[in-house]
Amino acid sequence: MSAEFPYRPGDGFSFERYVSAEDVRRFAQIVGDLNPIHLDEAFAANSFFKHRIVHGAFLNGLISKVLGMDFPGQGTVYIAQQSAFKRPVYVDTTVRVEVKVVEVLFEKRRLVLDTNVLNEKGEMCLAGSATVWIPE
Repeated sequence: MSAEFPYRPGDGFSFERYVSAEDVRRFAQIVGDLNPIHLDEAFAANSFFKHRIVHGAFLNGLISKVLGMDFPGQGTVYIAQQSAFKRPVYVDTTVRVEVKVVEVLFEKRRLVLDTNVLNEKGEMCLAGSATVWIPE
């Protein structure tokens, strides 16, 4: 293998992001998911959640941002993602996105990563696993 592959289990990256009502509105418009649980406070108040919640796909998008821009970074190819939604993320709150290497497949230049999103209380909201390929 000609290009160095410096990744090791335990390597990772995290960042925090405030998810505003405007972010959720724009995301809903872009993807066409106008479910009122995300957009209508009166509707959400009468739901199980009692407040508007962020789209799960928005949270997966934040993971994609990390993989493609921060860690491993530009050039990374997203191969697979598994996600389990453990609790809601409410609109107008801050999340912490954490990505950590759990397995390195040197010969294939792939990484298996834990991909998690936590709320402001540090509670797991999205627990996931991703596989990425890093071209030479």
